[in-house]
Amino acid sequence: MFHEERCDFCGDCLARCKYLEFDRESGSAAMRKLAAGEKSPWIYDCVTCMACNEYCPTNARPFDLIMKRMEEAGDFTDPKLRADMAARFQFEGEPRPVKPAERVMSICVMQGNMPWAIQGQLFETIPVLKGKHYFCNVLFSHMGDESILRERMQGMVDNLAKSGAKEIVFLHDDCYAAIMGIAPELGIKIPFKPIHLFEHLRDVLKEKKGSLKKLNMKVAYQRPCASRYTPEKDPVVNEIFDLIGVTRMKRRYEGEDALCCGVEVAGPGLKLFPRGKNYEPFRVKNVEDAKASGAEAMVYLCPMCFTVLNKKVREAGLKNFMISDLCRLALGEELPADRPQ
Repeated sequence: MFHEERCDFCGDCLARCKYLEFDRESGSAAMRKLAAGEKSPWIYDCVTCMACNEYCPTNARPFDLIMKRMEEAGDFTDPKLRADMAARFQFEGEPRPVKPAERVMSICVMQGNMPWAIQGQLFETIPVLKGKHYFCNVLFSHMGDESILRERMQGMVDNLAKSGAKEIVFLHDDCYAAIMGIAPELGIKIPFKPIHLFEHLRDVLKEKKGSLKKLNMKVAYQRPCASRYTPEKDPVVNEIFDLIGVTRMKRRYEGEDALCCGVEVAGPGLKLFPRGKNYEPFRVKNVEDAKASGAEAMVYLCPMCFTVLNKKVREAGLKNFMISDLCRLALGEELPADRPQ
C-alpha cells in the first residue's frame, strides 16, 4: 500500500534505481505525476525489483504505487499469461494434515525447483508444508498485479495456521516477505511466529557447532528482490558464514545496492516479461562485480536467482551454491550428484 501521506516526493526512490534514468529532480516530478494518476510510460521499463521501497527514506512504499498503476494499465504483462498463472496457483479445498509439531517448514511450491537444496541434516527432522495452499503469490508483484496478492494473502495465512505450529520456517524468501513485509500492510494478523530460513540454518549449525568443518571459502552473495521487504534479517547470513568458515567478499552490488537477477522465465513456457527489456547488461555487471571482489563462488538464497545466473557465473570461473549447500558441506555431507552446477 502506497502511503502518500508519508511521501515528500524527494525523488530518491527513482534516482537510486539501477534500471531507470532519473535524478532526484526528475524522479520527484515522475512520482508526483504517478501519484496524481497521470499516464507514465516509464513504468513499462520497471524491472519490479522492489528496491525503491527499500530506498524510500520515509517508508512510503513507492513500488506499491508503481504496481497499482501497472495493474490499472492492464498490459504490463500479457493478460492471458497473468490469468493462466493465477489459475495455476489457485489452491482448492483444505491443506493436507501434517504431523503436529512446535516448528514446521513451509516450502511452498519450491520442491520442484530445488529438491537438491532441501535435503540432509538441516531438514530431516522438521515437518514440511508444501503445495499451492501455501503459495505466497508474490510472483504477481513481478507481473504488475497487486490484487491477486492482496486477495489471496489471508487464505495463505489461514492455511499455514491450520498446521497448528507455533513457529513456521519459510524456505522461500518471497513467502517470508509476504508474511512479514506485506501482510501487515493489509491488516492481516499472523497467528504464529515466522522464522526465516537463515534463522533455521543458523540454529541447526549452532547445535552442531562442534562437528562443523570450516570451508575456508570466499564468496559473493546474491540477495533476492524479496529481501527488500525484510532487510532486518540479512545480518543472519553473516552469522552462518562465520559458523562455516566462509568469507563474504565486499561487493559494489550488494545490500541495498544489489542487482536483480533479471528472471524472465518462471518455468517452461512461462515468460514473465515479454516486453523486450534487455537484462543481459545487468547480469554481466552483476557477475563481473562478484568476480572482481575476489570471490570463488556465488551463493544464493533464491532458486530463481540460481537458475538465471548459474551458467554465466560458471563461465566467469566461479562456482554456484545455494546457501544450504554450503551448510551441508560444513556438516560433512556430500552434495547430490544431480544438483545443478
